[in-house]
Amino acid sequence: MPTLDLPADPAATERLGAFLGARLRPGDTVGLDGELGAGKTTLVRGLAQGLGVDDPDAVHSPTYLLVVEHPGPIRLLHADAYLPEKLASMLADGGLEYLFDPTAVTVVEWASQLRGAMPARTLWVELALASDGGRRVHLRTAHAEDFPFLAEMPKMP
Repeated sequence: MPTLDLPADPAATERLGAFLGARLRPGDTVGLDGELGAGKTTLVRGLAQGLGVDDPDAVHSPTYLLVVEHPGPIRLLHADAYLPEKLASMLADGGLEYLFDPTAVTVVEWASQLRGAMPARTLWVELALASDGGRRVHLRTAHAEDFPFLAEMPKMP
């Protein structure tokens, strides 16, 4: 699976998100992990651009809201598991069907905290801060055929 090195420029992280978002389809799930400040929400803003959501600039960390829905040709459901007990409680109360809606693309920040609830067909994206201030991004999935565009990932500027 691809590993990318991005420069210390948030726009590069957004461009990667836009590339991914343009290729995601309804029912796809993206699990994001990385320390605070690694660029998770910036990547989601790019995903929103690639998906064509109505207002990609409205994408912000949903930590205290749990799930934010962004309308567009393909809806984006943006969730945050930083406070996993709150999101787990919502999922236990029937929110699983909502969060993993087959007509939307779902992105979960801090997704490893909900590993047991994440669909098998998840694109895992791990962002790490590099020593030069850039980002190292590792993408993986259990089945390469679920996200065939990963085999054709360009070097991101």
